[in-house]
Amino acid sequence: MFTEQNSTSRNSFGDFSDQNLDSPGNELIFSTAVVIALLSAPAVMGNALILATIWRRTFLRTSFHSILSGLAVTDFLTGLISQPLYASFQLVNRKNATVIKDNPEVGNAIEIIAKVSANLFVNITVATMTVMSVERWLHMSRRSSRRSSTTSRRRYCAGLVILLFPIPSLVVYIFTFAEPAFVYTLLKMTIVNFSFCYVIMSYAYFKVYQIIRRHQLQTQANRKSQNFGQPAIDLAKYKKSVASMLYIFLLFSMCFLPFSVSNAVALITTAEVTEKAMNISLVLVFLSSSLNPWLYIWRMRDIRRGLKQLLAGLRTYILSTN
Repeated sequence: MFTEQNSTSRNSFGDFSDQNLDSPGNELIFSTAVVIALLSAPAVMGNALILATIWRRTFLRTSFHSILSGLAVTDFLTGLISQPLYASFQLVNRKNATVIKDNPEVGNAIEIIAKVSANLFVNITVATMTVMSVERWLHMSRRSSRRSSTTSRRRYCAGLVILLFPIPSLVVYIFTFAEPAFVYTLLKMTIVNFSFCYVIMSYAYFKVYQIIRRHQLQTQANRKSQNFGQPAIDLAKYKKSVASMLYIFLLFSMCFLPFSVSNAVALITTAEVTEKAMNISLVLVFLSSSLNPWLYIWRMRDIRRGLKQLLAGLRTYILSTN
């Protein structure tokens, strides 16, 4: 999902290796690298708290929580591996290029690990978010029709999709290191993959909205006819759940849409404004790993309650040891 351009000004991730170190374009790359480095700490800490809360089992875990923990693992690894290595390479390359020239093997290793891991984790994030939206749709459909579901089978299928989705893009991305001409294939794959996932997510959330709306109308009709039968789903609970998923979808759109658009523009032009747009949009992509866990804590009562119990237990343990 991250790209390399075969041009004189940019060789990878919007790098400007041939520019003067004091040029405006280079200063933008340096600034974005600093921001990405700073974002790694909240990404690691926030997702570690989410994982500890879910794995502590203070509440009933569902297939949704399994997918959510997978997303938290991916965001955690993004903050732990991809962001620090990417920022480190950019900062050293911009401000102390002689270090890279004197140790090309080390510089190349850092660059490859940072970019390959970022490409892998971002593709997994997009796949996980898509699977999460479909899981909510299927869950709501089964609850509304009072049908049972096989949770283990759904988890297996979700995990399989998430693991297989990044492979084609990752293979093409690795080829770009040896043959830069593959970059245009990668750009097209990025756009197609993201567009496909975005359409699936939009459709899934629309179907969930339809289910909620249909049951809301049925409840109103039952009240008018004085038929107070038990509704198939708890509307208040699921309306709040849908609102939470909408916030997640909006955050996903804010962080990933600009990067997808900048990739599309990069197929048409190599103008300097495109270079700047890709670097700024890259910051937004990494920003999602930092904001996701705090959004879960804010919107999901079971996560928030479990986190409070976890922190209370840690506080008690610390006081007892002292």
